[in-house]
Amino acid sequence: MHTNDDRSQHLAAIDELIRQLIWQSHKQLLQTLSRPDIGLTLPQMVTLFAIRSAGTCRMSELAEITQQSAGTLTGIVDRLIAEHLVGRVRDLDDRRVVQVTLTPQGEAQLARVEQARREDMERMLRGFSDEQVIALEQLLCQLLGGINELLNGNGAAIPHEMVTTNGKRGPDRAVHHQQPADAYPSLRRV
Repeated sequence: MHTNDDRSQHLAAIDELIRQLIWQSHKQLLQTLSRPDIGLTLPQMVTLFAIRSAGTCRMSELAEITQQSAGTLTGIVDRLIAEHLVGRVRDLDDRRVVQVTLTPQGEAQLARVEQARREDMERMLRGFSDEQVIALEQLLCQLLGGINELLNGNGAAIPHEMVTTNGKRGPDRAVHHQQPADAYPSLRRV
């Protein structure tokens, strides 16, 4: 039988492991982004993924989504435009409004980031059996659900059924990832 002290010790250990995971994965992501074939900063990557999710969006929406100041975001978007990864377009309903959208080069850049991340993940988990990968996925989904519930305060946990899309229970099953538009309500289109 486990006591409250045992649980507290395990929770403290998990908290420390999560802190280390965040720190190390952040460093690893920065290393991946700095590769010559990618060459992005973390704020640039976040901005590109947010724009991809929205399709097109106003700078004010993008600032809210990415939690960056308008001034900072303008500098990031200007650099992405200079690199032909993002373009400015006029709003169809109000020609005075300028929105940003990904270019084909921006889409290709995000595809390179995603491919590099998949390769990195494969290397990080190469010592795991297929069963361990599945168990880790399930536990991480449960943890993410608890985090979302805590943040949203509405019990909106992500059920594991949403994670797998083809019902298979093996390593080759497709995984459904929460789309940024789902994570950022202001991006949802009516």
